[in-house]
Amino acid sequence: MSQPESNSEESVISLQNINRNFLTALQRQHDMLAFTLAGIRSSDPKAYDYFSGVSRVMPAPSVHLPHDQMVAYSRGLLLRTSMNDLLALSSECLNQCHLLCLLIKTRGRNTASTPENDRLVGEKHAEFSRMNLQDKFNAMEESFDIISDLEDSIFSIAAALRVLVRGGLVTNDDISPDGSLTLEFKAMKDVDAPAIEPTASGVTKNSAVPVKTTKLSDSYRTFKPGEVLELTDEELLGLNITVAKFFDGLFRSIDAYGREQLGDKA
Repeated sequence: MSQPESNSEESVISLQNINRNFLTALQRQHDMLAFTLAGIRSSDPKAYDYFSGVSRVMPAPSVHLPHDQMVAYSRGLLLRTSMNDLLALSSECLNQCHLLCLLIKTRGRNTASTPENDRLVGEKHAEFSRMNLQDKFNAMEESFDIISDLEDSIFSIAAALRVLVRGGLVTNDDISPDGSLTLEFKAMKDVDAPAIEPTASGVTKNSAVPVKTTKLSDSYRTFKPGEVLELTDEELLGLNITVAKFFDGLFRSIDAYGREQLGDKA
């Protein structure tokens, strides 16, 4: 999994550093996902057979997978590991944001610390870090009034991962109260927008001919009990963008909280 990169300068807890570190880690996750998908699509059966036999021995030759089955297996593994990594990044991002909010609430503008304050902050943050994902979201709302618009999307990824780990078949235990498991995907899509034309009087008007533009759009896949959970390559990449959008909303909420607590110059 891509881990947030850090150095001595970035060890300072700040929203700017959290933003940079986690978006960088998410980009590495995106790049590796795209690279692996490209490798799966362009894999060569002869090259696979060559490398399978390089060692001239296998641990259990009777269960060796041929190329076509290996393509399906590797893609299933990629789906599971990618979702797991996205959830791990989301959870750790919540941890870092919680620590920042806790420091803001405890210290305010006072950068100095006391052993007692440090002890309390450490205990509260350690307790938060041990929470499950649902409790972390609840704690952020209860302690700092921070609510994420994409909380349900993150939970749906967690539900989908449980399905995949279990074999991929959706059951009644996986669905939400509406009777389904729904995944949300973010993607840039082409849309028609009215063209603006100037008039002789200086007033603009809409042209009858629309122009193409792009915007971040939502798409959804709904799975019912008894269905197999499968995603396209584009949808898998879209989950990555969904988490990026979750990060963006979370960072905006943290920024608003800091400004509320410390003033606009925070």
